[in-house]
Amino acid sequence: MIARARFALNAAAAVLMAGLVLVTCIDVVGRYLFDSPLGGAFELTQVLLGALVFVALPLTTAAGAHVEVDLLVPLLPQAMVRVLGWLGGIVTAAVLLYFAFRLIILTQDHLAVGTRTAALGLPMWVLGVIGVASCCIAAVIAMVRRPT
Repeated sequence: MIARARFALNAAAAVLMAGLVLVTCIDVVGRYLFDSPLGGAFELTQVLLGALVFVALPLTTAAGAHVEVDLLVPLLPQAMVRVLGWLGGIVTAAVLLYFAFRLIILTQDHLAVGTRTAALGLPMWVLGVIGVASCCIAAVIAMVRRPT
């Protein structure tokens, strides 16, 4: 099941990245060859990039690929390193759950008001739902992941 979820997240990230590349290419070619840029390209790029960040968050957490500064870790005993890794997972999960909580509030507001993007009219609550799910999944991963 975890392998399927990882595959689905990787596939979603790849589709979003391909969409970003496609939108950029169509916009640039349209702008410079036909003097007609893609309408809403900037907005679509923003939404796709936001979704990509949220989709990649659980994958980054699972890989332990967040930015870390470990100046003192080489000097500490291995048992202390494990404890610090465990505490780091707890703090990371707490922060991600706080983000999810704040995103729930923001998403409810967007849904209630019917907020849409300016040019294309895309509903903003969808991105909020993706963000909430992503933060919750990444928080669980942060708690159960064994630091290396």
